[in-house]
Amino acid sequence: MKKKNNDNQHISQSHDFEKPVLGENERRSMIHVRGAFSESIGITNCIMQMQYNDFDERTRMQISNQLRMLLEFFFEKGSGFNKQIQYKDIHRTGGHDFCVCMLSDVFCERINLDRDYSYNWRAIFDMIHNVIMDAPYNEVLDMVWVICNWLAENYNSYTMQVQKYIYDTMNNLFENEYVGYRFVGRKIVPITDKHEIKEIETACKNPFDGCRSHIQKAVDFLADREHKDYKNCIKESICAVESICKVIVEDENADLSKAIKKLKDNGLQLHSALELAFIKLYAYTSDKGGIRHSEGMFESNVTFEEAKYMLVSCSAFVNYLVAEYGKLGGKNE
Repeated sequence: MKKKNNDNQHISQSHDFEKPVLGENERRSMIHVRGAFSESIGITNCIMQMQYNDFDERTRMQISNQLRMLLEFFFEKGSGFNKQIQYKDIHRTGGHDFCVCMLSDVFCERINLDRDYSYNWRAIFDMIHNVIMDAPYNEVLDMVWVICNWLAENYNSYTMQVQKYIYDTMNNLFENEYVGYRFVGRKIVPITDKHEIKEIETACKNPFDGCRSHIQKAVDFLADREHKDYKNCIKESICAVESICKVIVEDENADLSKAIKKLKDNGLQLHSALELAFIKLYAYTSDKGGIRHSEGMFESNVTFEEAKYMLVSCSAFVNYLVAEYGKLGGKNE
């Protein structure tokens, strides 16, 4: 793939590809279809391995097409979404505001502030498409993140189903194209298993503010691959469990090990093996390079895999405790 130029010059939409040298009786592959006949007999030119550090051309084109369809829906076809807004002497649409955001905040280019000027989002999309097709994978995901979150935030007066549609649409594409990332809590994180994603998403929506805040912070730490802080991902994950336990036992001063032991006293029949497992996990966070405390003389060497495991495990345990607490008549607030 071509790298994005360091200056602000736009990359040409045209792509020059070397034609493969074919034998006398060979024919050039002309389509890229997943799940069709060719794939069923083991002949395919589509990527079949999880894509982390680069995306193939088919995947990039699919991402570009999906983003364009989302923008088309919100700015042109979506009933109620494409209302015009009066700006002094000119009517502008949400597409104009989107263009201003993209030019100023993403491309860092000068914007036209003339009161009689209105941007057309389709023209700006040519620039977006060039990034999707030619930029490094991280900038492609940056672009997806910016657009999806802009739509979700600027149309947040509509139903949650609309916002869910935005993120589900991209997650389905990521899954179909073997992209090793997913939207979780409005962040793009390197998690691929749908069951893991479901546990984290459910925990992000649990009704207890303190617990929910810890899970969201853990997701943020896991998602930030540029400034790695997996230690705090684990810390926030275990703090989420501790937070919900304190709610159940009604003791703000109880640490996790004490709180878990008191769960039975409050009517929650926690299996002894599960109880022991989380007490040991709590001990792990106390010992592993100062995860829950200042590192002092120890340097934390927590890996991404450890952080991911703790986030998923703690999210699942939080969901279990919330459900059991509800069965006991606990207030979900």
